[in-house]
Formats: sequence, C-alpha cells, structure tokens
Amino acid sequence: MSPGRRFLGLLLAAVLPLAVSWADSEELGGNFRLTDHNGRPFELDQLKGRLVLLFFGYTYCPDICPTELANLSAVLNALDDQAERVQGLFVTLDPGRDTPEVLQDYVRHFNRRLVGLTGSEEEVAQVARQYRVSYQRHERENGDYSIDHSVNLYLIDAQGALSAVVPYGLPPQHLLETVQGHLAGMADTDALSSTGR
Repeated sequence: MSPGRRFLGLLLAAVLPLAVSWADSEELGGNFRLTDHNGRPFELDQLKGRLVLLFFGYTYCPDICPTELANLSAVLNALDDQAERVQGLFVTLDPGRDTPEVLQDYVRHFNRRLVGLTGSEEEVAQVARQYRVSYQRHERENGDYSIDHSVNLYLIDAQGALSAVVPYGLPPQHLLETVQGHLAGMADTDALSSTGR
C-alpha cells in the first residue's frame, strides 16, 4: 500500500468511522463506460487525477436522491477553490425514463458541476454490479413504477480506485471532512512524487 493510501485509511478511521475503506479491495468498483447528460460517451478513467463522488439513483425518486444530491452539492460549494479537483457523478438506475435530456435538467437543478450518466439497461446493470448497488423495480397499480435501491456514496481516488464507501444518512459535514481528507492525501502524494521519493 502506498504512503498516501495508508494515510487516507488512517484519516478515514479517525475522522469518519462510519465510512468503509475499500483501499485494498480489487473486487469493488473500476472503470466503466456510459453516456453523459450531454449525450456524449463517458468513461470513468477520463477523470483520473480528480476525486470522484459517485452516487446511484433515479430522477423520479421522491426523497432520498434529491436529499443526497443536495448534500453533495453543498459539499462541492463548500470546497471553494478545491472544487475543481472533485467531480460529482449521478448514475441513473432508471435509464428507460432518465434520458440524457432528463438528466441534464435534473443534475443542473442541484449543481452545474454534477454530471448525470445513463446508458442501456445492460450497461447500467453492469456498472451497478461493479459497485454492488442493489436495485429493484416495483410496479404500481396505476401503471407507474418506483425503484428501491441502495444509497451509498462512493469515493474514487485520483488513480480511479474506489477508496471509501460513505453510508446514507450522514450529515454533509462528515462528507465534507472526508473529501477534504482525501484532497489533503492527494496533495501529500503529489508532493512526494515531485520530490522523487
């Protein structure tokens, strides 16, 4: 394990005990390809060098998704000049309704720095499997449907590896401190690299 990643693990244990560290896991996460809210191909690897905050949900979600995206937006706004080093991603679990156009309106409602992602049912299911996101469609009598889904937030480091899973329900301040800790660790790693150590 690199010194930077070891530092992040210690920091998470001290600052946010409820965050589950996945720094040594090779089975969870990884690169994926979807379509962004502008209709362009998107690949997670294109964000290497930045900290990624990844959340799964759907635009018709009545409460949990809007709350989490509002919290995520608050964190991005609180980062000020460090916000450029962080990218928020929202992957829909309802690609049948959540087209790029729908996602564009939805994510921009919360923060213009958020990116909405969609794809085919198979593509979305593959990404959900990679991150162990569980979801299930429930039909309603009126012909509509809802989707039950897990609601963790995934932190992906500058190398594109999953480094922490933040459970749903924690206050935005906890997430902000976790993000700031990751950014500090990235700065330490960059400093070590620049000195050749």
